[in-house]
Amino acid sequence: MLKNFKNGYAVCGNDETAKREKNDCVVRAIANACDINYEQAHAFVKEKFGRKDGQGTLMFNHVLKELKTVQFEQVGQLDLFNPTNERQIKHMGDCPKFGGELKNPKYKHKPVAYTVKEFARRFNKGNFILQVNKHALAVKDGVIVDNKNYQTDGYRRVVESAFQVTV
Repeated sequence: MLKNFKNGYAVCGNDETAKREKNDCVVRAIANACDINYEQAHAFVKEKFGRKDGQGTLMFNHVLKELKTVQFEQVGQLDLFNPTNERQIKHMGDCPKFGGELKNPKYKHKPVAYTVKEFARRFNKGNFILQVNKHALAVKDGVIVDNKNYQTDGYRRVVESAFQVTV
Protein backbone atom coordinates (compact mmCIF):
# COMPACT_ATOMS: atom_id res chain seq x y z
CA MET A 1 0.00 0.00 0.00
CA LEU A 2 1.38 3.39 -1.00
CA LYS A 3 1.83 6.04 1.67
CA ASN A 4 2.55 8.78 -0.87
CA PHE A 5 -0.85 8.56 -2.55
CA LYS A 6 -3.70 11.01 -3.07
CA ASN A 7 -7.11 10.30 -4.56
CA GLY A 8 -7.27 11.83 -8.06
CA TYR A 9 -11.03 12.30 -7.86
CA ALA A 10 -10.62 15.08 -5.28
CA VAL A 11 -10.16 17.54 -8.15
CA CYS A 12 -13.71 16.78 -9.31
CA GLY A 13 -15.32 18.24 -6.20
CA ASN A 14 -19.01 18.87 -6.81
CA ASP A 15 -18.57 19.50 -10.53
CA GLU A 16 -21.71 18.36 -12.37
CA THR A 17 -19.76 17.45 -15.50
CA ALA A 18 -17.46 15.19 -13.48
CA LYS A 19 -20.42 13.38 -11.93
CA ARG A 20 -21.64 12.35 -15.41
CA GLU A 21 -18.20 11.36 -16.73
CA LYS A 22 -16.37 8.08 -17.06
CA ASN A 23 -13.08 7.17 -18.80
CA ASP A 24 -11.79 10.62 -17.83
CA CYS A 25 -8.34 9.74 -16.44
CA VAL A 26 -6.61 12.16 -18.84
CA VAL A 27 -8.89 15.00 -17.72
CA ARG A 28 -8.13 14.31 -14.05
CA ALA A 29 -4.39 13.86 -14.70
CA ILE A 30 -4.20 17.22 -16.46
CA ALA A 31 -6.35 18.94 -13.82
CA ASN A 32 -4.18 17.59 -11.00
CA ALA A 33 -0.79 18.15 -12.66
CA CYS A 34 -1.62 21.62 -13.98
CA ASP A 35 -3.35 22.77 -10.76
CA ILE A 36 -6.57 23.73 -12.53
CA ASN A 37 -10.16 22.75 -11.84
CA TYR A 38 -11.96 19.84 -13.49
CA GLU A 39 -14.10 22.09 -15.68
CA GLN A 40 -11.04 23.79 -17.21
CA ALA A 41 -9.29 20.47 -17.83
CA HIS A 42 -12.44 18.96 -19.33
CA ALA A 43 -12.83 21.85 -21.80
CA PHE A 44 -9.11 21.72 -22.67
CA VAL A 45 -9.07 17.97 -23.36
CA LYS A 46 -12.27 18.22 -25.38
CA GLU A 47 -10.79 21.00 -27.54
CA LYS A 48 -7.18 19.84 -27.96
CA PHE A 49 -7.65 16.07 -28.02
CA GLY A 50 -11.13 15.85 -29.52
CA ARG A 51 -12.39 13.83 -26.56
CA LYS A 52 -16.08 13.02 -26.54
CA ASP A 53 -17.96 12.93 -23.23
CA GLY A 54 -17.85 9.54 -21.52
CA GLN A 55 -15.14 8.18 -23.82
CA GLY A 56 -11.41 7.75 -23.38
CA THR A 57 -8.87 10.15 -24.86
CA LEU A 58 -7.35 8.78 -28.04
CA MET A 59 -3.88 9.85 -29.20
CA PHE A 60 -3.24 11.48 -25.81
CA ASN A 61 0.50 10.81 -25.88
CA HIS A 62 1.01 11.94 -29.48
CA VAL A 63 -0.92 15.21 -29.10
CA LEU A 64 0.63 16.09 -25.73
CA LYS A 65 4.13 15.65 -27.20
CA GLU A 66 3.34 18.33 -29.79
CA LEU A 67 2.11 20.86 -27.23
CA LYS A 68 4.81 23.01 -25.65
CA THR A 69 2.81 25.80 -24.02
CA VAL A 70 -0.82 25.38 -23.08
CA GLN A 71 -3.31 27.96 -21.94
CA PHE A 72 -6.47 27.12 -20.05
CA GLU A 73 -9.75 28.99 -20.16
CA GLN A 74 -10.22 31.14 -17.08
CA VAL A 75 -13.10 29.72 -15.07
CA GLY A 76 -14.02 31.03 -11.65
CA GLN A 77 -11.52 32.93 -9.52
CA LEU A 78 -8.55 34.64 -11.19
CA ASP A 79 -5.12 33.24 -10.26
CA LEU A 80 -3.05 36.27 -9.21
CA PHE A 81 0.26 34.42 -9.64
CA ASN A 82 -0.52 33.21 -13.15
CA PRO A 83 -3.33 35.34 -14.61
CA THR A 84 -3.02 33.80 -18.08
CA ASN A 85 -3.31 30.21 -16.75
CA GLU A 86 -0.38 29.23 -18.96
CA ARG A 87 1.68 26.08 -18.40
CA GLN A 88 4.76 24.63 -20.09
CA ILE A 89 4.62 20.91 -20.87
CA LYS A 90 7.91 19.15 -21.57
CA HIS A 91 8.06 15.58 -22.83
CA MET A 92 10.62 13.81 -20.65
CA GLY A 93 10.74 10.64 -22.73
CA ASP A 94 9.27 7.24 -23.42
CA CYS A 95 10.10 3.86 -21.91
CA PRO A 96 12.84 1.69 -23.50
CA LYS A 97 10.25 -0.74 -24.90
CA PHE A 98 9.02 2.06 -27.18
CA GLY A 99 12.54 3.14 -28.13
CA GLY A 100 12.75 5.89 -25.53
CA GLU A 101 15.45 6.93 -23.13
CA LEU A 102 13.32 7.18 -19.98
CA LYS A 103 14.94 4.34 -18.06
CA ASN A 104 15.53 3.55 -14.43
CA PRO A 105 19.23 4.17 -13.62
CA LYS A 106 19.14 1.52 -10.87
CA TYR A 107 19.49 -1.16 -13.54
CA LYS A 108 22.84 -1.32 -15.33
CA HIS A 109 22.56 -4.69 -17.10
CA LYS A 110 19.79 -3.63 -19.50
CA PRO A 111 17.40 -0.71 -20.05
CA VAL A 112 14.48 -1.02 -17.63
CA ALA A 113 11.49 1.33 -17.51
CA TYR A 114 10.44 3.20 -14.41
CA THR A 115 7.51 1.92 -12.41
CA VAL A 116 5.07 4.53 -11.11
CA LYS A 117 6.50 4.13 -7.59
CA GLU A 118 10.13 4.52 -8.70
CA PHE A 119 9.27 7.51 -10.90
CA ALA A 120 7.56 9.26 -7.97
CA ARG A 121 10.54 8.50 -5.74
CA ARG A 122 13.11 9.75 -8.29
CA PHE A 123 11.20 12.82 -9.50
CA ASN A 124 9.90 14.09 -6.15
CA LYS A 125 9.89 17.81 -7.01
CA GLY A 126 7.46 19.24 -9.53
CA ASN A 127 4.31 18.16 -11.36
CA PHE A 128 4.18 15.36 -13.90
CA ILE A 129 1.66 13.62 -16.15
CA LEU A 130 2.37 9.93 -16.65
CA GLN A 131 1.02 7.58 -19.25
CA VAL A 132 0.82 3.93 -18.28
CA ASN A 133 -0.93 1.16 -20.20
CA LYS A 134 -4.33 2.60 -21.25
CA HIS A 135 -4.35 5.07 -18.35
CA ALA A 136 -3.00 8.48 -17.26
CA LEU A 137 -2.18 9.84 -13.81
CA ALA A 138 -0.39 12.71 -12.13
CA VAL A 139 2.59 12.88 -9.78
CA LYS A 140 2.90 16.04 -7.68
CA ASP A 141 6.04 16.52 -5.58
CA GLY A 142 6.50 12.76 -5.26
CA VAL A 143 2.84 12.07 -4.41
CA ILE A 144 0.97 9.80 -6.81
CA VAL A 145 -2.45 11.25 -7.70
CA ASP A 146 -4.58 8.51 -9.21
CA ASN A 147 -7.75 6.42 -8.91
CA LYS A 148 -8.23 5.16 -5.37
CA ASN A 149 -8.24 1.51 -6.48
CA TYR A 150 -4.61 1.85 -7.66
CA GLN A 151 -3.29 2.65 -4.17
CA THR A 152 -2.62 -1.01 -3.40
CA ASP A 153 -1.21 -2.34 -6.67
CA GLY A 154 -1.02 0.51 -9.18
CA TYR A 155 2.48 1.55 -8.19
CA ARG A 156 3.97 -1.41 -10.12
CA ARG A 157 2.70 -0.22 -13.52
CA VAL A 158 5.32 0.67 -16.12
CA VAL A 159 5.62 4.35 -17.07
CA GLU A 160 5.28 4.42 -20.86
CA SER A 161 5.67 8.17 -21.24
CA ALA A 162 6.24 11.13 -18.91
CA PHE A 163 5.60 14.88 -19.18
CA GLN A 164 6.74 17.63 -16.83
CA VAL A 165 4.40 20.57 -16.17
CA THR A 166 5.76 23.96 -15.13
CA VAL A 167 4.20 27.40 -14.71
